[in-house]
Amino acid sequence: MIDGLVFPEARSALFDLIDGSTHEEKPVRAVYQLQADAYGAPQGPYPVALIYVTGGTQGYVDRVDRATVELYAPGQQAVDVLESICASIVGENIETPSGFLDRIDPDVTPSEVPYPSDTLNKATATLLVTMRPIN
Repeated sequence: MIDGLVFPEARSALFDLIDGSTHEEKPVRAVYQLQADAYGAPQGPYPVALIYVTGGTQGYVDRVDRATVELYAPGQQAVDVLESICASIVGENIETPSGFLDRIDPDVTPSEVPYPSDTLNKATATLLVTMRPIN
């Protein structure tokens, strides 16, 4: 019987790279789920980066996960902070507490998307996270 391959978790690795980092002179808080107040509105402090993985592809040697980062912040800050985050994490041979990543590449560049709020804007980017098995 062949044991299944175990890969680093892309979402955890991105969390390690983003949470607590400073971009555009603002500390960024990374989350897996947005916190909401009693009225259902997202809670700060902002900027907040929501990270999730929507699948990917796996070969014999590596795996590529498609990860999305949604950034919530007031005004133009949303897309500016996300641009800065992407510029700082895209690259090769990235070591994180959650595991080693061969590379992070942009798939969909940061852009502002419609969001129903008078005070917050939302920007999204999609990244391709390539990694090899850890076992």
